[in-house]
Amino acid sequence: MYSPHPRRRATALAVVAATTLALAGCSGGTSGTEATGSSDALTTFTPTGSGSVDTITWNVFQGEPQTIDPFQSADYTPNMINSNMCETLLVQTPDFQIKPNLATSYSNPDPTTWVYKLRSDVTFWDGSPMTADDVAWSMQHNMTDKSSFYGYLYSNVASIAKTGADEVTVRLKKPDYLFNDELASFAGVVVKKKFYEQHGNKVGTPGVGVMCTGPYKFGTWTQGQSIKVSRYDGYWNKSLPRKVKNIDFTFLTDDSAITSGLLSGQIDGTYGPPMAGLAQLKASSAGKLYSGAAPLAVTLVVANHKGAMGNADVRKALQMAIDWKGIGDHVYAGEGTPASLQTVPAVYGFAKDDLTSYADSVKTDGSAKTDEAKKLLAGVPADVKSKQISLVVPQQAETQQLGVGIKDAADRIGLNFKLNVVPATGYSNYLYDPATRGNTDLLYTQFWPNIPNPLDWLGLTAVTGGTFNQSGYSGIDGLYAKAISTQDDSARSKLVLQMEQKLHDEMDPMFSGIQLTNDVWLGSKITGAPAAFDYVYYPWAAHLSGTGK
Repeated sequence: MYSPHPRRRATALAVVAATTLALAGCSGGTSGTEATGSSDALTTFTPTGSGSVDTITWNVFQGEPQTIDPFQSADYTPNMINSNMCETLLVQTPDFQIKPNLATSYSNPDPTTWVYKLRSDVTFWDGSPMTADDVAWSMQHNMTDKSSFYGYLYSNVASIAKTGADEVTVRLKKPDYLFNDELASFAGVVVKKKFYEQHGNKVGTPGVGVMCTGPYKFGTWTQGQSIKVSRYDGYWNKSLPRKVKNIDFTFLTDDSAITSGLLSGQIDGTYGPPMAGLAQLKASSAGKLYSGAAPLAVTLVVANHKGAMGNADVRKALQMAIDWKGIGDHVYAGEGTPASLQTVPAVYGFAKDDLTSYADSVKTDGSAKTDEAKKLLAGVPADVKSKQISLVVPQQAETQQLGVGIKDAADRIGLNFKLNVVPATGYSNYLYDPATRGNTDLLYTQFWPNIPNPLDWLGLTAVTGGTFNQSGYSGIDGLYAKAISTQDDSARSKLVLQMEQKLHDEMDPMFSGIQLTNDVWLGSKITGAPAAFDYVYYPWAAHLSGTGK
């Protein structure tokens, strides 16, 4: 997924400082492998508490969502709220595993059949039981409704049917060993069939809300102010603490207002606290800042093969010349580390051993290699090297800093480079609308996948038809098709390795940029939230509890 609004935002003053560092090629600072919070190591969960809390205020940093319909939720703000209300058949845990959830188990009796056994003790918030009819309807809706963000993940599905009181069977057109894991995203969300049939396209709006099975139920949505949810005491998963009774999700986006609210205790917690306020937060006794691993990458997408970026040596030379280490240290305050591959370690999944070994073999410190880049460009035809390369970034502090650093790298190796800064509110059009994008060569993105599975990442970014494959790259299509139809994990891992090697050798269609950590701020009265990046599909708030303060 892509968000046009970075998780962290910086002040105009930071732009000047970081730009100076980028232009100087400076790579000093703290290591991005260190936490930014109360300890030096990344953590999966914040400390467990035991006390109960009546009400907390939690800020969602991107502002108010347009809808909370889970079928249409695919960004930080709606997902941060929906993940606590609407559950999925499988679940992706904070340690990046995929496990049964509303489905107690699943089987694959033949390559084109998946059978899901359902929990029999699950109820919706109105007390009615979750049935196989609800599950089958939810999956069919995801597959057929044009407004669903996740319909493309059902492209290989032939039929979905209730095949028992607590059983649903999916039959495929051809083998697809990615499909099952995708049910740990909202591709596998379960909603109440009758509720959707009754309310239609009003589901997800302030006056209607949703009807799901999660640990928190929809309360009220006061537009421009907050969404209130309350604990569902009939929730099936008794292993989750659920010590907070009510949560008010607020929509502040101003850095100063968020920081002030956190320090004063008016806001009890948030993911992605403002970068501009990190120093104050670290020094404050009003709460604690924690960092965890994340499947997040800040990088460049090759959007046009017709210009200079169609030449592999130009792409590789620019990648070499960029001071990714300096960007991670200074633009992202030490929270970004150079990525060896286009896919980041948190989503290596079943291919972890193969990808880790390969990533280690091509790993660099991320500092600029200007001389090597110039040597590589020496063999590029002059008419190719002279073509202007355009990069578009949204008009926000971090992204502008990033853009200036990349332009500086291009200038140092003699490329004809133009940086275009456009309003943040319209930036996503460059990613999704070919007419807006035109002949733009490179695009900024902050990317995260649906699930911790490298095939999901590759399918979105490097396969024909992928949402973030703007250039139409097709170099791994054959390997990808073979991989998703391969049942054996080891054999599938070898195919993923081949794809990653090809993408790295060609530096296409996405650069190896920087991988980010995930931040969470918890005020002094709460603890327990996952620090790892899992809040977009996992019921993170159910882990919150009181500290007794």
